[in-house]
Amino acid sequence: MSSLVENIQVEPRKGPKYSFFEVEVVRVIDATPTVKLFDLRVPGRDVYHFKAGQFIQIDFPIPSKITRRSYSIASAPEGTNEFQLCVGRVPDGLATRYLFEEVKPGSLLKGADAIGHFVLPPVVDKELCFISTGVGIAPFRSMLLDGYQRGIIKAPVSLFFGNRHESDILYRDDFEKMRHEYGLHFYPVLSRQQDWHGPQGHVHVHYTKHYADKRPATFYLCGWRAMLDDARAHLTEMGYDRKDVKIELYD
Repeated sequence: MSSLVENIQVEPRKGPKYSFFEVEVVRVIDATPTVKLFDLRVPGRDVYHFKAGQFIQIDFPIPSKITRRSYSIASAPEGTNEFQLCVGRVPDGLATRYLFEEVKPGSLLKGADAIGHFVLPPVVDKELCFISTGVGIAPFRSMLLDGYQRGIIKAPVSLFFGNRHESDILYRDDFEKMRHEYGLHFYPVLSRQQDWHGPQGHVHVHYTKHYADKRPATFYLCGWRAMLDDARAHLTEMGYDRKDVKIELYD
């Protein structure tokens, strides 16, 4: 359910049983010193089906009781068998260590069908606000690429993307292009770069100001538990209902 880090989960006692199949690594891109982009394909299929915002589970050959990790898909569905993951290195994480140190083009992983309910409605006719930090941006890139390409976004969309430094802004060119072509309100917020001329500090300061008039909107949040808890508390204090806030937890 995330691409930010390893989403280490205790598998549910009841729920879907995943069927795993081979997924081939096509290319590996160093996005930053701590983030890699993995372009993957499913050799046995013409199309790997997923909805923008969903995630894939990967089963790793690692010495751990729990070997599965979940990663949001960062690319839009394009009717092919390829997709992209955006993964941040976890210092002591076994799965990301394997991805960063062992995996290369041609490597085979074990993946499952995409799942998840963190998706856009069939038509976006109410204002949207996306709030994320780090590689929590992955599902939002997928949603925005897909939503604009299919023409289902009929209302204003704001994206508040928190990072430490300008070099950490993932997919910046994509979002700048969407700003120019579709009117996306893109707000990269930096917390540790003093010479940055854009929004600075914590991301919460900026979306609360932007929505200080409490106009109707739906909020999608993706990131660490602490960030999600703070954002949900801020939005509740502003008067937004829980049904107006969608979350994807990175743990």
